Amino acid sequence: MSRDRPNVIYILGDDHRADYLNSVGHPVVRTPHLDRLAADGVLFANAFCTSPACTPSRTCHYLGQWERRHGVNFNSGSALSPSAWEMSFPMRMKEEGYYLGWVGKNHVPAGIGGYGSRYFEQVFDYWYGNHGHTGFYPKENPHGGEIYRNATADTQIEVFEEATLDFLEPRNGFAEGCPVQLPRRPQDRPFCLCLTFNLPHGASTGTMQLRPSDDELYRGAYRDRQHEMPLPETYLPFHLEVEQPKIPRVVYNGKRISQYDYVKTPTFLRERQVRTCQTITGMDRMIGNLRQELERLGLADNTLIFFSSDHGLHHGEHGLGGKCFLYEEDIRIPMIVFDPRSPQTARGQVRNELVVVPDLAPTVLELCGIEIPSTMHGSSMVPLLRGVEPEWRRDFFAENLFDGQNYPRSECVRTEEWKYVRYFRRTDNLDDRLEDTYGTKEEYLECLDSTLDGERPVHEELYHLRNDPYEKHNLAEDPACRSRLDAMRRRIGELGVAARGERSLPMTVPI
Repeated sequence: MSRDRPNVIYILGDDHRADYLNSVGHPVVRTPHLDRLAADGVLFANAFCTSPACTPSRTCHYLGQWERRHGVNFNSGSALSPSAWEMSFPMRMKEEGYYLGWVGKNHVPAGIGGYGSRYFEQVFDYWYGNHGHTGFYPKENPHGGEIYRNATADTQIEVFEEATLDFLEPRNGFAEGCPVQLPRRPQDRPFCLCLTFNLPHGASTGTMQLRPSDDELYRGAYRDRQHEMPLPETYLPFHLEVEQPKIPRVVYNGKRISQYDYVKTPTFLRERQVRTCQTITGMDRMIGNLRQELERLGLADNTLIFFSSDHGLHHGEHGLGGKCFLYEEDIRIPMIVFDPRSPQTARGQVRNELVVVPDLAPTVLELCGIEIPSTMHGSSMVPLLRGVEPEWRRDFFAENLFDGQNYPRSECVRTEEWKYVRYFRRTDNLDDRLEDTYGTKEEYLECLDSTLDGERPVHEELYHLRNDPYEKHNLAEDPACRSRLDAMRRRIGELGVAARGERSLPMTVPI
């Protein structure tokens, strides 16, 4: 195998909140292997996504861009063009000779026609995945589950583990019965494997059935500690949320898809928290097995491991369920980077700088000695990994441009101490935006520029996070904070323009 460049394993969870790691103080969940990964590498304690929804955030991960630039969301009516995807970190690595693998969920539409184009199946050398949600029992997924039916296991994490180990070293008989060809990894080329879970997302934790054939972890773990599952500091049961809405009803009507109804009562919330802990521990166990296999194969000392998530999730904070809000629960994410080549003095760091999803792609490329394309707007975190103290951002821009499922269109600027959020008009009747009813492509394209060109917000929020970390007290109308509010209004415009970049249509194709 070539020793000139390191291998890369890029692992993403789905709806994995930043606080669901033992190493950051969660009182119940057990994550010994992720804790060890952090101790061997670098834990970023202030890591954030910039678009808290699956598709736009995952696209940000691979392209190193803000959504305002790449222009892909559930309501955008578009997919990445092949020329846009060619600027992703996996494709830049492929161009430099890397062997590409994909195991698990894909939620980034690409190619003419989107998922139906089977574009990813063509550009990844080893493809063992599905588009959209996977479910806890992936073989039973009516949309792409047939690819998993050769696996011995039935549960998602264990199916993905079989494939990951097969990617590293072909398993006897694993490829038999698979409807796609599973090639052997060449030993003389470095590799990049994208391993993407659909957990602890409700599409998977919500389909767990405690079957007798399930691992004991998924049937009994944490149930004896259900009463210890922490209710959030700002938790509001449904009846109080109705009486005390966090966001004015003219902005967000409080109606949500049924998938998030578990936040309405502590009993149902704690059941979902149990399942979240079970599956995160399952993912953690798999990562431990993966690292053990890398050691066995002699790959451990030259394989970088990245672990993160697309975004967080509300657990009833302020009475809210779901994602796509710009509060801390949704935009904070876990982030661990492990480089076995780093000196011991740089390992075990906890970095507190503000890092964001678009920073990951350029970091991968720099660590692999590959030129970072100008299309990537994030900043390489390599200096932080090396333990130096560079000039670093003091604030960042985040946005939610998905106005389906009743979510409000919003933007924010977050500094180390403050957060300013502004909300914009909805494009049609609030009561008609549940389930799969989204806005039009034209509306989406319009909003890429309208808020930067003077569209007035319909509601504003200002939080002093140092004194109010749970975002309880909106100071936007406090006269004492007027100068701060004005400064944040100016800054969000500057950062939004930078996130948008060149004023041109995104490099997308129709779905």
